[in-house]
Amino acid sequence: MQRISNYHCHSRLDDGVGELAEYADAALARGLATLGFSGHAPVPFDTDWTMPPALLPEYVATVRRLKSEYAGRLEILLGLEVDFLPGLLSTRSQHIRELGLDFTLGSVHFLGRFRDGTWWTGDGALAELERGLEESFGGSVRAAVERFYALTVQMVTESPPDIVGHFDVIKKNNRDGRFFSEGAPWYRQAVLGALDAVARAGCIMEVNTGGVVRGTSGVLYPSDWILAECLQRGIPVMVNADAHRPEHIDGYFQESYALLREIGYRRLTRLSGGRRIEEAL
Repeated sequence: MQRISNYHCHSRLDDGVGELAEYADAALARGLATLGFSGHAPVPFDTDWTMPPALLPEYVATVRRLKSEYAGRLEILLGLEVDFLPGLLSTRSQHIRELGLDFTLGSVHFLGRFRDGTWWTGDGALAELERGLEESFGGSVRAAVERFYALTVQMVTESPPDIVGHFDVIKKNNRDGRFFSEGAPWYRQAVLGALDAVARAGCIMEVNTGGVVRGTSGVLYPSDWILAECLQRGIPVMVNADAHRPEHIDGYFQESYALLREIGYRRLTRLSGGRRIEEAL
């Protein structure tokens, strides 16, 4: 029997709402077998959404305490969502490895710097994206999107995480094809190249429901056609909530399971006891 798990959630310690224990209580109430915490790892510059370095010890200590308190009722894993910043931060950074994490979730958010030197993300506010496109890529959407997937390739090649986070989150502000068409040959080439790298690295691809549950994009990450390409490449998948509120801990899971079955998936991957487990979908 399939056991529901979630390995992507945040809390008030980064950009979420609520205490870590509230997420554990919600997971227990919803019948989850495993809950993996994945707060945004601190980055080497100021942001308003990643975990401040001063809060990292509290995060690690609290998750470890919850692991003990919920033992026998809910398996809790200590993880981090680690941004890939070439030369600055990755899942293989020494201070990340020294934490003794149960798993890592690797993501690409940052695409460049504004002219004033501050970093900007490809999935932030629309105004941030538009400014970033102009100041870092001369207004070229294609160049920015190709950079996003090139960074994904570099991440999974140089410092492969256990799980790849929101693989195509670059489409977050692309409602109704505002910036690009997913059917464009150049876009498909960038995506397929990144998928080939994920397959070689042996990473797990998450089906991230956050864009639907939080209403930020209204769509899953990744798109249906990308999931079909994952299946062809034998890339293992799991469904994660990217929960920023305790009540979202399993948001849109059943619908996502149904979609995966429709695409042709028959198994999901979960992490438990330090190993991967394949279960019937």
